[in-house]
Amino acid sequence: MSYAIELTQEETTLLSCIELDQSALDHEQYKRQAPLTLKLLRSLTERKAIPEIRLKYWADPKYYLGRLKTSYKGVFERNGNQGEEVYTHPNFLPYLRYFLFGPQLPASAIEEFEKIVGNPEWVSSGDISDITKRTRAIVRKYDLQDQDEEFYRLGLDIGLSQWFAKSVREAVKQVR
Repeated sequence: MSYAIELTQEETTLLSCIELDQSALDHEQYKRQAPLTLKLLRSLTERKAIPEIRLKYWADPKYYLGRLKTSYKGVFERNGNQGEEVYTHPNFLPYLRYFLFGPQLPASAIEEFEKIVGNPEWVSSGDISDITKRTRAIVRKYDLQDQDEEFYRLGLDIGLSQWFAKSVREAVKQVR
C-alpha cells in the first residue's frame, strides 16, 4: 500500500521546485521556495488531498507526544511563527513530506508491519503485546531504532487508534 497522495500536474510541478531536505537548503533556496510551498499547500487543502489523520497529527494536541500541551503546529506558534510563517519555516519540511508521502520507512518494513497488524478494525487490546513484539523485530531487522515517530505515523496512517499507534511508538523506542 502506498501512502503517497496523488498530486495534480500543477502540484507535481510545484513540488519539483521545492527542496524537502532542509539540510540541503541554503537561505536563498529557502526564500525562493517559501511561496511555492504555500501555493502547494493551498492547492492540497482546497481539494482536501491531505488525509485527515495527517492533519490531526499536525494540528490536534492529542496527537502530539511531547511534553507540551500543544500540537506540532502549536510548537511552531509557541516559537514565534504565525500564520504563513509556520508553513514556510524550514522545520516544517518534514511535516510537508509526511503530508505528501506518508511515513518515511523502507517499503519492506511497512509491508511487514501491515501484515502484523492486519485489519486495524479488528485490533483489540489483547493484540497489542504481539504487535509491539513483532514491531520491535522489524525495527531490529531493518536497523530502524531511531524511527519511532515514523512508526507512530504509520500506525495512524493504516488506521490504528491513536492509543495503539502510541504503543507502537513506545515499543520502537525500547529497541536498543
